[in-house]
Amino acid sequence: MIKILKLLLYQLRNGEYFQFMSDVKNLLLALNPAAIHSEAEFTKFDNSLTKLDEELRVDQGSVLTEELQNLDMDRDNMWRAMDMRINATLQCTIAEEEEAAKRLRRLFDLYGDLRRISYNEETAGLTNLLGDLAKPENAGFVTTCGLDTWVSRLNELNVAFKAKQNERDTELANKNSGNAKVVRLEIDPLYELMVERVNAMISLNMQTPEMENFVRELNQKIKTLELTLAAREGRSESQREASLSSEVD
Repeated sequence: MIKILKLLLYQLRNGEYFQFMSDVKNLLLALNPAAIHSEAEFTKFDNSLTKLDEELRVDQGSVLTEELQNLDMDRDNMWRAMDMRINATLQCTIAEEEEAAKRLRRLFDLYGDLRRISYNEETAGLTNLLGDLAKPENAGFVTTCGLDTWVSRLNELNVAFKAKQNERDTELANKNSGNAKVVRLEIDPLYELMVERVNAMISLNMQTPEMENFVRELNQKIKTLELTLAAREGRSESQREASLSSEVD
């Protein structure tokens, strides 16, 4: 008997919160709010979500957004160039270079096409890929394929992208933050009530296949957000430890 997982909504940044609630809205529309006796609550939820969208809306032509898109395109092109270099080396007929390319091909295939996923997923994927390429067992293959400079460049672009994204997120978080908080406080109890009704129906064994699918998809989104929150908390803890260490020194 799978129920909707608990999510600490207050820990979400405004952008994360809005995206999650937008996903909830779409899932509820697919389920049909009447199925969980929440037509009135859903209407209020939808209206408040529209208000939140207005509070958080940002000019898509802003300098930060354009810079972020350009950095993403640069790192995509750099990744593609490395991918093509590996494929070309596989055809070179020089045994040592072919073998090195085979090893790197397996590593690249493990992560898949990183250009086709979300910003955050691509940043994490590139960070992990670059970390693997730097390992002693792989560094030699990188050198043999002539990719040392390209790997460094891809790392620079990925770090620059993350820094620019953090800068834009800070701008978004500070924009109309007071009003956004008020609207979030309207949405929270509506979300919690609808979740409570779904879980109650499941407890009474009144769930439908559509409801079960709703719970599975929503829980997956909650798990993804929990990973984001855990990673953020981990970074915060590391920063606190570093600060304490510097104070002791």
